[in-house]
Amino acid sequence: MKRILLIAIFALVVAMNGKAQRLQVIDAKGTPVPYASVLNTNAEYIGITDLEGVVPDVKGAKDIIITHVAFKTKNVKPLGKDMVVILEEADFELPEITITKKEYTYLQVYYRIVAISKSGVLFYRAGLVDNFYNEEKRKQESSKQHITKAKSGTVKTVGNLIMNFIVDAKATIRTKTEEERMLQKYKDLGLKIVSEGSSRKRIIDNYGTLGSIIDQNGQRRITIDETLAYLHYLEAENKTRELKKVEKRTAKVENAVSNSYCVFSIDDNGNYRPEDFLLEQHLYSGDYEKHGHCIFIMDFFATNRGYYSKEGMKQVKKNNKVKMTYDWTRQFEYDHAIPAFVPAVQQKVDELWRKAGD
Repeated sequence: MKRILLIAIFALVVAMNGKAQRLQVIDAKGTPVPYASVLNTNAEYIGITDLEGVVPDVKGAKDIIITHVAFKTKNVKPLGKDMVVILEEADFELPEITITKKEYTYLQVYYRIVAISKSGVLFYRAGLVDNFYNEEKRKQESSKQHITKAKSGTVKTVGNLIMNFIVDAKATIRTKTEEERMLQKYKDLGLKIVSEGSSRKRIIDNYGTLGSIIDQNGQRRITIDETLAYLHYLEAENKTRELKKVEKRTAKVENAVSNSYCVFSIDDNGNYRPEDFLLEQHLYSGDYEKHGHCIFIMDFFATNRGYYSKEGMKQVKKNNKVKMTYDWTRQFEYDHAIPAFVPAVQQKVDELWRKAGD
């Protein structure tokens, strides 16, 4: 009898361990947090939350780290059952500015880009972009400076070439709202923004859901899966050959995830201006045959803004000429409340930068 009881207990334990442990991530108001990364303490991918803030299974991990660019990182010990985790919002914010009639609108953006695998950092780059938008000529004028650290010459050359285009597109002042941009870019997909209440909207097209828009605490949070939208575009345009190429390429990468997330400061009526940009993140994750599990993160943070005359613009450019050393960059991130990478990623970035020297 005793032996039968032990077998029964063992079978129950095995069954419990084999059961999927569902995780939902929400904020303090109970709103789901989409695209939060769920990692183990070695920064290895476990899952990423969907539009309802859910990861269906934490895969038996004993210690997990939940990270999101707009929230404080949280460590959790799963207890073998479904759980709900509440994230605390990050302290990151920009000071209010009064709209004044000036020649130039100014927005400073700090960016950092990292590609990391189990073996180390494959690519790292950080920099500042000073954006000046000429209101009279309706023209973008900007100057930028950057510093790059990379593990190999190939990654450095090719990576920087690709990154230049991304930085130029993402770290500049937007002349249209994100809603206008999306509706224009994906109009052939029948893209719509559908209200689901006073503070939440769903982004959909003819093929399904692409993302969400949430208004909360004076912010508009926009989430969209642009990779999925691109696949829908190829399907809509009957670009069968390209679609098969993308699907074949995607099939080679296990646990592939991609997402885009941006935040703007809004007024009481839900309106915002281009200079109300707060932050943006693009995250790609997957298991590759050559490098194993890889995480690729692009972060953009607004760190200063204002309205200036031509002379004021010249002075700002002069003041912002700095050498981006390791210590300066870490202090700059601290002073502007920019969230750190998860410890395992930050450690590898620190090692790479220190090894390469300033």
